[in-house]
This record gives sequence, C-alpha cells and structure tokens, in this order.
Amino acid sequence: MARIRGGKVVGKIGNVVHTGWKGIEVLKTAPHRSMDSWSGKQVMHRQRFKAISEYCNKYKYTLIPQIWNHAAENGHGRNLFVKANSPAFALDGQLAEVDKLHFSAGKLPLPQHLKAERSGTDPTKVEVSWMNDENLSQVYAHDELMMVCAYPDRFTQPIATGALRKSETSLIDLPGNPENITGIWLFFRAYKKDSYSPDQCFGL
Repeated sequence: MARIRGGKVVGKIGNVVHTGWKGIEVLKTAPHRSMDSWSGKQVMHRQRFKAISEYCNKYKYTLIPQIWNHAAENGHGRNLFVKANSPAFALDGQLAEVDKLHFSAGKLPLPQHLKAERSGTDPTKVEVSWMNDENLSQVYAHDELMMVCAYPDRFTQPIATGALRKSETSLIDLPGNPENITGIWLFFRAYKKDSYSPDQCFGL
C-alpha cells in the first residue's frame, strides 16, 4: 500500500515501489523472492512455525484460549501459548518432546509434591496426591484439579476432575480408552474459574 506524504508517493502500488536512488526519486519493480530463493534453514523455520500454529489452532474452540488469555498480561494469550509450546517441536516441525507441551499457565499456585500414577488395583484410574502449603490462604481451598490426557495420536481437552485442592488426594477415572493414555497434565482452576495454575506433566 502506498501513501501520499508532502505531495510524494511513499510505498508500494501493485508490484511498483517508489524509492530513492542516488538522490533521485524513482519508481521500480518491487523485489520478489520465490520459495526457491529460501535457504534450507529458512524453509525449516517456516515449516516449524506452520506446524506449531496448526497445533495451537486445534484448541481454538476449547477452554485453552481462555486459560492463556487470563495468563497473558497484555491479553495476547495465543502468542503466549505458541511461545510456551515451541520447545516441544523439532526444527523440522515434528512434535518431538511431548513432555514439554503446556496446556495451562497462570498465577494460581501449583501445590508442592504433586504426584500422579496409575492405580495399582485399577489401571483405568490414576491416583493423584499433593501437599498444600500450611500458609496457603483458604481462598484456594476450593480450586479444582484439571487434567489433560495424551493418547498416541491426540490430546483431550481440559477435563474437570471434581477434586478440590483442600483434599490433597484423589482417585480419578481416566477417559475414553484408559489403556492407551500415555501421559497426563495436571493443573488447578480457581473456584471462580477466572485464574489457573501452571501445569505439570506425568507419564503413565
């Protein structure tokens, strides 16, 4: 797009750009870079960025944008979500380190010594325990434990488990086909549903 400033055209019109050359104002064809001119590193960078964007777009209509919008001080939750999950992707855009993914962020405290493992008596359930700080305000007592599950080919949306922070322990049913779940992410949601904690990943 071109603009007129002081009676002069500044910018681009179609494939023509107004510029200066040796003190002379000229119009010339705008430079064009084809994909063939990209370096291998540039191609991989674009592939990686595209893969990360496509991954993040899967959660556009879930609770996750709300979580990250609350966490982002400037209101750009998607940008924060993309930045937080970038380390999980390899240079070629492949999801290489699943345990580096994040589904939640925020200022709500994550309890100490959070643990999770399949139940020894019922593998369709997961035993979760944690320790609350003795100085933690009772305001947080009714925070609810949330969970995201990983299958070999997909991830669930955040699931409300019904377990409250004050309980310090819970036996949670795993959804769908529990035997295929490879890991879970746990985090807390405030009672008023307006704040979230960072998450923690556990392999199962």
